[in-house]
Amino acid sequence: MSDERLIHTAVYNSLEEQIAVIDGSGCIVDVNQAWIRFGAANGLPSEQSCMGDNYLETLFRSVNTGDHLAAGALQGISAVLEGKRESFSIEYPCHSPDEKRWFTMRIVPLSGAGSDNLFVVSHHNITARKLAELKVQDLAMHDPLTSLANRRAFNLFFDRELKTAKRAQTPLTLMVADIDHFKLINDEFGHAAGDQCLALFATALSECARRPNDLAARIGGDEFALVLGTTDQAHALHVAEQFRSSLHALPLPFAPGRFMATSIGLIAKIPEKTDTMELFLQHADRALYAAKSAGRNRVHSAF
Repeated sequence: MSDERLIHTAVYNSLEEQIAVIDGSGCIVDVNQAWIRFGAANGLPSEQSCMGDNYLETLFRSVNTGDHLAAGALQGISAVLEGKRESFSIEYPCHSPDEKRWFTMRIVPLSGAGSDNLFVVSHHNITARKLAELKVQDLAMHDPLTSLANRRAFNLFFDRELKTAKRAQTPLTLMVADIDHFKLINDEFGHAAGDQCLALFATALSECARRPNDLAARIGGDEFALVLGTTDQAHALHVAEQFRSSLHALPLPFAPGRFMATSIGLIAKIPEKTDTMELFLQHADRALYAAKSAGRNRVHSAF
């Protein structure tokens, strides 16, 4: 083997990316050391390099289990093998039992002498970048003080649940609530005490949102919202009253002998075609105002 060939081989096996060379049928004809190490770290015997395995057949088995990403990868790789496109890449999750991981898979024709009908498949670990992206997305969708969903997240979630409820003709509940006499708490005890109240309120409210189609959100100041999918008025009133009474049992940590209180307005109905998020909010806000007008620390329904 020439010195140049030895250098190329050393570089190939020094790369962190897992690399395999496949032929036009998808058969793996060569892999680098990173490919072998990754297989060993994921349960394959260290001596098993996948040489001779068919990469397309592996993807096809995943497609048969309902993996839509594998279906997209199979389609893209096949297009490169058939000369219909010059390259293809896709991001995909590959989580292990103790770690969340993401990779980018890319395939291009192998260039150079004697490389006809050979293709390079590379897998690059993008976990650090993906986790950073997810953290930014999470921060953009959550209130920093309470960790609840923020107004943006609420809008997106409610819009989706409203469409689902219209399509399935199932009831949808929206509650809006705030802390009774919150301004007086801020004025008497300071904004740090007010922040404590908001955090306590958020913790209690989050206990009401246990299902995938439920959401607790802070939508502004001391105003909070609770979305309950597939929830009728009777159950909504039960949840609201349970939350109100549990909150009223919480003593203010900075004022011995005083307890938190909330007023709640809600609307629960099977939405009509013309119903919008704005209409739901208007009805819930009016119900909240009615609860306050009736003396606070109570629940009022729009209908």
